[in-house]
Amino acid sequence: MLPLELLQTTMARSVLITEPAVAAKMLTAGKADPMARLRIYQNNTRSSLTAVLMAVFPVTVRLVDERFFRFAASEFIRRHPPTGPRLACYGAGFPRFLKTIETLSDMPVVAETARLEWAIAEALDAASLPPRTLAEYDKADLSASPDILLQPSLRLIVSHWSILYVWTAHQHETAVDQHSAWKRRPERVALWRAGESVRLVLLDRANFAFRHSLKHGLGLEHATMRALALDPEFDLVSALVRLFGDGLVTDVRIPMHPLSN
Repeated sequence: MLPLELLQTTMARSVLITEPAVAAKMLTAGKADPMARLRIYQNNTRSSLTAVLMAVFPVTVRLVDERFFRFAASEFIRRHPPTGPRLACYGAGFPRFLKTIETLSDMPVVAETARLEWAIAEALDAASLPPRTLAEYDKADLSASPDILLQPSLRLIVSHWSILYVWTAHQHETAVDQHSAWKRRPERVALWRAGESVRLVLLDRANFAFRHSLKHGLGLEHATMRALALDPEFDLVSALVRLFGDGLVTDVRIPMHPLSN
């Protein structure tokens, strides 16, 4: 008898079609064909993982139709089986996998839309911290380049294609203008968790760079300089008001100056 952990690992690999013959030897009780019994587990697992992918990428399903999506999902599951116990974390590599499918080579918006949908899934799975208000820092010295901490659910995506247009059209069950959707048009999308849903907005280059710098902890001064380099008319006050108004600020940490002797 194998130790429990080794038994579980072997069965998991076999169900995911990496070592089927090994596990078949463990399923010899009774008169049933062990490979037939194993295929039941394999089919159930594949169906469950496909259902997970379809739930995470609903717009992508509609873009390519369900039958093709199921085929792509099956290939992805076969080549990239889960490596962790949380199904909510499965599918991170699926948008990149779609880019390798030759049939979709002339439809790059499909993989890019899938990338947006995975970011939405990540945001919904992230923590939602209590937002701070601008009034709380009314007398704070912002000239000291404070660290502005943002919601952990914030995701920032740059795409060469109109992914937000495609995603939004499908939320309202409206027809997608393929001429617009398949036209190369850069979009900078910010999205974050808002309660049990997600908010998505388009940003210009300066505001995108501003939020990107803050998200990576580079401080207010650095974020402002990056934004001004892209747009000399960047309005810092408006950007901060919008940031607080969106509920994205979770803390402002102002550096302590050393006391002078």
